Amino acid sequence: MSKRPAAKASVPAEIFRAYDIRGIAGDELDGDLVRRIGQAIGSEALALGIDTLLAARDGRLSSPELFEALGAGIRASGCNVVSLGIAPTPVLYFATHTSPHDSGVMMTASHNPSDYNGLKPVFRRTSMDSDQIQQIRLRVEQDRFAQGAGQIGELSILEDYLRFITDNVRLQRPLKVVIDCANAVPAVVAPALFERLGCEVVALHSELDGNFPNHHPDPTVGENLAELCREVVAGKADFGVAFDGDGDRLGLVDETGTVIEAESILQLLAEDILPRYPGADIVYDVKCSTRLPRRIRELGGKPCMRRSGHSFMKLAMRETGAPLGGELSAHIFIKDRWFGFDDGVYAAARVAELLAARSEPASVALGASREGCRTEELRLPVPEARKFPLMDAILELADFERAEIIKIDGLRVEYADGWGLIRASNTTPALLCRFEADTQERLEAIQADFRELILRVDDSLQPPF
Repeated sequence: MSKRPAAKASVPAEIFRAYDIRGIAGDELDGDLVRRIGQAIGSEALALGIDTLLAARDGRLSSPELFEALGAGIRASGCNVVSLGIAPTPVLYFATHTSPHDSGVMMTASHNPSDYNGLKPVFRRTSMDSDQIQQIRLRVEQDRFAQGAGQIGELSILEDYLRFITDNVRLQRPLKVVIDCANAVPAVVAPALFERLGCEVVALHSELDGNFPNHHPDPTVGENLAELCREVVAGKADFGVAFDGDGDRLGLVDETGTVIEAESILQLLAEDILPRYPGADIVYDVKCSTRLPRRIRELGGKPCMRRSGHSFMKLAMRETGAPLGGELSAHIFIKDRWFGFDDGVYAAARVAELLAARSEPASVALGASREGCRTEELRLPVPEARKFPLMDAILELADFERAEIIKIDGLRVEYADGWGLIRASNTTPALLCRFEADTQERLEAIQADFRELILRVDDSLQPPF
């Protein structure tokens, strides 16, 4: 048996993450490695009886070169490629539901910095889970590839996507909307969609620029929404919307310039959807407030908490048959009148439809979950190799009196008057924390309990609270 080339040992295992492949372009993820990963994905597809993969890319500077390498790798396995060109991730998902092909690969690093890139494989309309991602890694490391000469084709899908939504969503009155695309790929669909819906659109940063020169494309970070907030107020808009780097998440701002949390978006959508699905499950992630399941029960639904991550949420949606789901990170999954995948642009259109049907402003319609004291998501940076062992040690030592301990994704501790969470990030070298309580005093007390636990595990750590 011949000795394996040294290059195989250089595959950086850390780029193969919980539900995608992501790394620094040109360093961790260069053209040769992307070609090999593409051949591994094509080989895995063929092993499952999938002979054609759709492919799309975002507007990052490294995407044109790496996209060519991806396609070459897939074809080298003997699997065919149908290119959608530049398109948001949800448009690729849409194509898996409406074209003859139900599988594909999206090239994007979502909200990561501009020097990153990545791949999101989807087989039979299902995002790969961690085990499947690791199978791709093993194929690359072992050079375990199918060999062939796949064909390449193209498919224009953007117009079909826009037409489907405008046939699906109707606004009872025109709204004024400020849209911030952050120079990322949602710009190819979002402004046009809202104009077709009859809105007066003020578009910010709608030119593709992989440098993201104005701000980072992550709508969950407050500073990235500062300009949107100002423009909404100055322009007397009904609301504002921003998207992440690949369009599967959104951020909303009401007419007062206040940022709306994803939980409030979910509540508004649940109020509309649950009457058509009495007693249905509504899926939410472990980072969400206790107020969300309370409201779901009030509406006659069944709250279903699951671990964070878009692939885990989609699995929960399929398992429960839920018509709606969402994460605090603002992945919103709508199965009612739609396909159930996370789509920030479609979710924003549905919110616009509901706001247009009401006489009250967005601040009233979306203001339900602002009571109490809460923190943003707090990051405790730790080395990538240590985050899961640290989390295991925290779980081992966890002991909280008069509280419910939930371990579906890290450690969540629920008291009668508040809760706290610490979990390992799926995408960054960090432990993530969030806290909420009825009063500031209780919030600080819960934080103190968590701080003590963290320092018992490793007293060199510096909790950010």
